[in-house]
Amino acid sequence: MVRLLLLGSLLLPTSLYANKIYQHQDQYGRPIFSDEPASNGSHKIIDIQIQNDFDWHNPKLKLRKTKKLKYKKRKKPKKKKKSYTFAELQSKCSKARYRYQNYRGTKNGSDWGSYKAKISNYAKKRDYWCSRALKRK
Repeated sequence: MVRLLLLGSLLLPTSLYANKIYQHQDQYGRPIFSDEPASNGSHKIIDIQIQNDFDWHNPKLKLRKTKKLKYKKRKKPKKKKKSYTFAELQSKCSKARYRYQNYRGTKNGSDWGSYKAKISNYAKKRDYWCSRALKRK
């Protein structure tokens, strides 16, 4: 019997044990919530009711699924990397490095955006070919 009472008291909702909540304002007009009343006596007691309007135990409710694509994109077969000799890789690396270091832009004074895009493209190619040359792949 004692065990049943102990188990029953543990299963009671925690809202039954909640204390009163007091609201008052500070000197700047901001609301302050606490479990103790204000020292000057100007406070309101707030009742909080816990409500849950979603029925978790209703088996008929279904979660919304994301829309599936009607037409799946075809997977392209991966291209195999061509195997180069070490001398070819070194020449490609040096060529890409030369292009990156010696690019000066166009003669008609192109804008900074196109210059930056071109130089970053050369940097990517340089990194790609030089890393392959270092790995010898």
